[in-house]
Amino acid sequence: MRLLKFGPLLLMGLLISGIQGCSSPETDPTTPTATPASDTAEDHADAKSPMDKMMPGLKELSPQDYKSAMAQHICPVSGEMLGTMGAPKKVDVDGEAVWICCDGCKAKLLAEPDKYLAKLK
Repeated sequence: MRLLKFGPLLLMGLLISGIQGCSSPETDPTTPTATPASDTAEDHADAKSPMDKMMPGLKELSPQDYKSAMAQHICPVSGEMLGTMGAPKKVDVDGEAVWICCDGCKAKLLAEPDKYLAKLK
């Protein structure tokens, strides 16, 4: 009976947490997958490499920030490649510049900095 009272609140909380922040990919975009034998090089002529996907958002950064973000490569919170969701955001964590893919990752990074900084080492 009490579950029925809290059910809508629980559902709303799950919905909000699903909307906020980044979604992790189900597969690693850098891992090659098997392609059917019918695929040809012409079929993939316009296919972009992971680095090409990363570039559009990074091009918006200053040369110094671009170099720093390229050195980090991924968002420690979501695991997404920096620049794939627009220009990455720089966050100061204990005097260290850390790049994240979007504003949704900032609260998580600042709440548990040691956890996410360990992923960058």
